[in-house]
Amino acid sequence: MAHTELLLTRHGETLENKQDIMQGHIPGTLSPAGIRQAEELGKLLEPQRIDAIVSSDLARSLDTARIIGKLKQLTPRPTPLLREIDWGPHTGGKLSSINWKQLPEGCETLENLFQRAQTFIQWVKQEYSGQRILAIGHGAIDRAIIAFCEGKSAPEMADMPIMKNTSFVTLNL
Repeated sequence: MAHTELLLTRHGETLENKQDIMQGHIPGTLSPAGIRQAEELGKLLEPQRIDAIVSSDLARSLDTARIIGKLKQLTPRPTPLLREIDWGPHTGGKLSSINWKQLPEGCETLENLFQRAQTFIQWVKQEYSGQRILAIGHGAIDRAIIAFCEGKSAPEMADMPIMKNTSFVTLNL
């Protein structure tokens, strides 16, 4: 299978990020700063070759992807594989209250998140073999994807930092 390059980023800042809200599977709304971040990332990536853009199907990531896609003349392809961790009944709570090593009852487990990251990587390699892909996700799923690519385990990803909004890493698959 041909080498695939993945540029992994996180959506722009949301109104909910500013309020320390656990967004999980709620859509989220880009803040004015988040819109600027997406525009700046698009300009930074403008001279680079990107063959396709994939994004979480949640609004905050898809809106970020659409802003960049407009500059790159690419239509983002949404996928639920890139969704943020599901906080279940804790959605809407304070993110700063979370102990990543002991998630509260009713949340998606780190193991399930890690498995979804692995499934996403397999999907990208199959669908976009040999291409350079921009993927726009969320803090926890991006961390799981990086952990998987670095050969770490699901529990080890809890010690990894969350990506800043619209920062990105390049992963060779």
